[in-house]
Amino acid sequence: MTRSHDAKRQFWPDKTAAVIGSGFAGMVAAAALARTFGTVWLIDRDAHPDKPALRKSVPQAAHVHALLHSGQTVLESLFPGFEREATAQGSLPLKVRSGWRSFSAGRWLPPVDTGVQVLSQTRPALDHLIKQQIAGNAVIRPLLARVTGLLSDATDPGAVTGLRLLQEGRERDLPADLVVDAGGRAEQGAQWLADLGYAPPPVETAYPEVRYVSGLFSRRITAGEDLAGWLNFASAPMTRGAVLAPVENGRWMATATCRFDMQAPATEAEFRAFLDALPDDKISSLLTGETLVRELKSYRIAAVRFNRFDQATRPLPKGYLPLGDRIATFNPLYGQGMSVAALQCQALSDVLGQVMTADPACDWRQALAAPYLARASLPAEAAWLIGQANDMEYPAYRGQPSEAAVALNRDLRRAFATSIGRPERMRRIDRVLHLLDPLSSLAAPDRRAPPSAREAAIADPGQTTPALT
Repeated sequence: MTRSHDAKRQFWPDKTAAVIGSGFAGMVAAAALARTFGTVWLIDRDAHPDKPALRKSVPQAAHVHALLHSGQTVLESLFPGFEREATAQGSLPLKVRSGWRSFSAGRWLPPVDTGVQVLSQTRPALDHLIKQQIAGNAVIRPLLARVTGLLSDATDPGAVTGLRLLQEGRERDLPADLVVDAGGRAEQGAQWLADLGYAPPPVETAYPEVRYVSGLFSRRITAGEDLAGWLNFASAPMTRGAVLAPVENGRWMATATCRFDMQAPATEAEFRAFLDALPDDKISSLLTGETLVRELKSYRIAAVRFNRFDQATRPLPKGYLPLGDRIATFNPLYGQGMSVAALQCQALSDVLGQVMTADPACDWRQALAAPYLARASLPAEAAWLIGQANDMEYPAYRGQPSEAAVALNRDLRRAFATSIGRPERMRRIDRVLHLLDPLSSLAAPDRRAPPSAREAAIADPGQTTPALT
């Protein structure tokens, strides 16, 4: 990737940014920051392999990952030609509802083109592709080290001036004008802020209780209608489901999903029996005769959190910004995490561009925080509410859905009920679920007659599930 800059955008060759974490969110953030800063340190304790492979620091990478349309849009903006390159390396662009099929009310919903798509591949393949995209950018400098704390300015205690690192067994300080924390689900960032005297922001917590088990299988199908993603996810009160996604190198990625007290399969025989017991045998039949080519991997997410930095009573220290899972984690069944992080990277780039063109005398780090946090919280809140609106259908779900989530649950029900046979309304739903349009789009008045009793009966808000990630 060659570095380029907007003609109207300033470039600060003498300023340095540091990104904590080189996962999906961290790498995309580094690419966004490289449009402004002369040096961007990309710091991780876990080195990237030379080819697509699982990493210890990304334990969820062994499961189905599909990039939502909004996430693709951001990557295409940062890396022109990204989808073309991804497809060349084996990713499959699948149209929602036709190439990414959903099972509802005892049937596979008929294919419809709503103009929205997902990009299907394994997570290691996606991360490796992004690594390739940033490898040619001389501004971005990978650094293998463990972050142990934030540096502060003795003359300005409210400012972060860099990072404290442990590198090859030795401590060192890394100065930086801006630190972006994309360190993932781990909560070290909260402790680093506490060490500087900052209380945690308001936190919303929910307990979706999701267990999933995934296997990589051979795939004989190379073309035709069956070369699609097949989503048979459970909606309340059902607690078992599955997804089968075609991925690179002629493979199927199959994931069995369990909610609450449902027992997850542990062996290949149990995994296949689990699929056989689904309300439909499509996924099971497609795997008949296929070979498990990698051992089954399991993962569990009991709780998810939304750190409301945008509602904190005290501003964050200047020069420190959270991003991705550091702001919010989500029920993985709804496939939102990567795309929310990408949209936050876009917000960071946009707000930096605005700050750079402001009064040169202003403190750009102080001016950056509030508008960035407001913008970054928008996709996080939308994803959070979509998850709550669906999970609240389960009696075993622990959480306190907000009034907005209850209203969204109602809007989703009506939207699905009124979308039967109406492609434009289906398109509206899909664009909201892929974080392309605001949630308020669902409540737009419908010009046609209310749905019939039969139409309402087959409407299922559980089918908001676009992907597992």
